[in-house]
Amino acid sequence: MPYKVIVSEIAKQNIEESIGYYIEMVNKKVATQFLRDFRKVYKALQINPFYQYHDNNYRFLPFSKFPYIAFFIVDEKDKTVLINAIFHTSLNPAKYPRL
Repeated sequence: MPYKVIVSEIAKQNIEESIGYYIEMVNKKVATQFLRDFRKVYKALQINPFYQYHDNNYRFLPFSKFPYIAFFIVDEKDKTVLINAIFHTSLNPAKYPRL
């Protein structure tokens, strides 16, 4: 059974800001590619959300093409994944988790 993915208001705002940035600074095509990359992360979390821990509670999954990471919490009992934030790693590379 797939996990239900919930996107927090903060994560939604992060996504909207990123899309707005790409539309304004690059072009709509790149913004669309960013959204596709996010959807890949979303679908991956539906299938298997058990990625590496960032700290005690949060797990993370990097985007494949863009310098972003999704931070999320898995509730195994309810089969839900809460995406708490979408972090742009180039804004503060020191925060990027070391593998």
